[in-house]
Amino acid sequence: MGRSIAVSLLKKYLSGDCNVAEVKEVDEWFDSMDAVPEELVGLSDNQRKLVEDKIFERILLNIEAKEQQKVISVPNKSIRINFILWAAASLILVLGTVLIWRYHAPLNLQNKNAKLQAVHIKPGGNRAVLTLGDGSSVVLTEAKIGALANQQNVSVVKTAEGELRYKIHAGSASSDISYNKIATPVGGKYSVVLPDGTKAWLNAKSSLRFPTAFKGAERVVQMTGEVYFEVARNPNQPFKVQSGGTEIKVLGTHFDVMAYDDEAGQKTTLLEGSIHLSSGKFSQLLKPGQQALVDPSGIKVNHNCDLEAVMAWRNDLFIFKDMEIKEIARQLSRWYDIQVVFRGTPSKIAYTGTISKDVELSELLSMLQFTGLKYELNRNQLIIID
Repeated sequence: MGRSIAVSLLKKYLSGDCNVAEVKEVDEWFDSMDAVPEELVGLSDNQRKLVEDKIFERILLNIEAKEQQKVISVPNKSIRINFILWAAASLILVLGTVLIWRYHAPLNLQNKNAKLQAVHIKPGGNRAVLTLGDGSSVVLTEAKIGALANQQNVSVVKTAEGELRYKIHAGSASSDISYNKIATPVGGKYSVVLPDGTKAWLNAKSSLRFPTAFKGAERVVQMTGEVYFEVARNPNQPFKVQSGGTEIKVLGTHFDVMAYDDEAGQKTTLLEGSIHLSSGKFSQLLKPGQQALVDPSGIKVNHNCDLEAVMAWRNDLFIFKDMEIKEIARQLSRWYDIQVVFRGTPSKIAYTGTISKDVELSELLSMLQFTGLKYELNRNQLIIID
């Protein structure tokens, strides 16, 4: 059994009002826990649930202060939450095995109650518009399951899973090739299987232009935003992705390309196989696990890329690892279709945490609020206050 701690001190800790010495005392108390109580006693079900949720919310996000003046009252240990014992008679709270934060184990927050704000902004979802070769458009969210169009002997089908598939009819596609474009709005995502069997997943505010059949010596597509590719292997017909002034050449491989206009540069991350990047006079061959940053100064390679963080969006997660609020804000803006405004100079604090992308914005903000983030949410405008 761990040592006890005063309820009044825990209340200060949960509200973020502890001084440095008090934070240290609470952290040492967490460290002293070595047993799991069999049950919760002394509180009603509602009171007990409130205690569990408060502690869960408080230590859900682990942030690392990079400003000497900032007091952070979140323990940086890995813990697992099981039971909380409240001895009401003595007003002493004892925690058994508390929460353990694991970078490699995403947390499912959908069943946790967060403090909701007055404004409810829903998360994004499967939303996209398909533009056909004749210029007509299909809103995929509203389209029924089944065949959507037939172009030059190629069928466009929406599956029951909400995926778009291109199927070449028996024989071969017509020699007349038309181009299609799938585009996701802010707050949208979608996946498509191209005529050659290549699979592409589009993140929010992204687009992919491709032919209804790949003819000639190369398979060439153009993209904006962020797209993850699993390219069907064909040594006789290399696959090329064009984005801005950058071209990526592959045979068959898995990789992610992020090319948003509001980011510092274009990032290409390789998961399997090999790819060759070229941008102007610069070129680079990537190996699995590497990430290339393309900007006006050239191509920089990160040899130890965090693949889990890169692929978080594909797994319907936000994964923040040592991430400043400006970068977090860009992700929230694209997924929740909001405008983010900073009142004052954006903080340099680095946030670390994992949360489902299926939660409402207010729930995610509540988690950040427990780490000391101050904000106002007015309709679709998020104001972050320094």
